Amino acid sequence: MTSMLGLGQLSTVITQVNGVLANKEQWKSELNTYRVEAAWKLGKWDLLEDYLSSDQQSCTWGVRLGQLLLSAKKQDAESFYEKLKLVRKEQVVPLSAASYECGTYQRGYEYIVRLHMLSELEHAFTELQETRAGSTPGLTKLPPHWSDRLEMTQNSFRAKEPILAVRRALLSLRPQ
Repeated sequence: MTSMLGLGQLSTVITQVNGVLANKEQWKSELNTYRVEAAWKLGKWDLLEDYLSSDQQSCTWGVRLGQLLLSAKKQDAESFYEKLKLVRKEQVVPLSAASYECGTYQRGYEYIVRLHMLSELEHAFTELQETRAGSTPGLTKLPPHWSDRLEMTQNSFRAKEPILAVRRALLSLRPQ
């Protein structure tokens, strides 16, 4: 499933997971994270909501990110900031632990990228709320800081792809 997600075969991931779960319902908590990630990357918000509500046990990074994006889509500020605080804490703890080990930079960079994504998600959510409240005009172009922030990340697919995926999802949240 991870390979198919990496290759962008998002609809296939959803189909495969749904097929497996039709026969093996007990695997839901292990497999749900794949279809949650595929759903938000595709911008299928109704499916995302169904997948998140059907499994309250999963607490992986992909599920947490899906919960945040769904809260942003629904403009549920209270839920969004509550989940954001929790997810940030979940990312900082392993980053802190990694700082005591050899190879800290490479091992911890995954968590730095995740914190980067959360920061952009929070900033975009704030802008969306201001836009909907009418205090600022609607976003007509990409945020100017995005290119600078992406330029500062490692020049690797592994670092840049997740950031770009979240950005695509955020752009689909903007009012048309």
